[in-house]
Amino acid sequence: MKHLLITSAALALLMGTSAAFAQTNETTTTTTQSPDSTTQTTVTKSQDANGNYTQYRKMVTSTRHYDAGAWMAPADYQPRHFVLGDRLPADLLANNYYVSNYGNYDLASPPEGTVWVRVGSDVFLVRSDNGEIIQADYGMFN
Repeated sequence: MKHLLITSAALALLMGTSAAFAQTNETTTTTTQSPDSTTQTTVTKSQDANGNYTQYRKMVTSTRHYDAGAWMAPADYQPRHFVLGDRLPADLLANNYYVSNYGNYDLASPPEGTVWVRVGSDVFLVRSDNGEIIQADYGMFN
């Protein structure tokens, strides 16, 4: 009986240790609002045990609106509301939807492997390889 208790205790200790090693990611979400309550920014960051980012997502409700002309949807496009983590359809990942003059709209230079894409009145920072939305700026264009 004593041997069974010691074996059970050792097994429980090992299971607890492996569970502690499995928890290597830390996720934080921060929401800020401008003093005049017109802009809200939400940032979600995930980091591994070494402090390296494994995921970064940012959503901004824009207070500045730009007139960049009419947006022409691709053929057979069905309008929808995209959110962080969604993937843009392949027909929106084309040069004619890229926002290459991002500086004119107070957008940051896209990090390597990402591109700004306009969809209607919104602009999204997406991964070039799979179209995943990592930042959303809603209502930027008239």
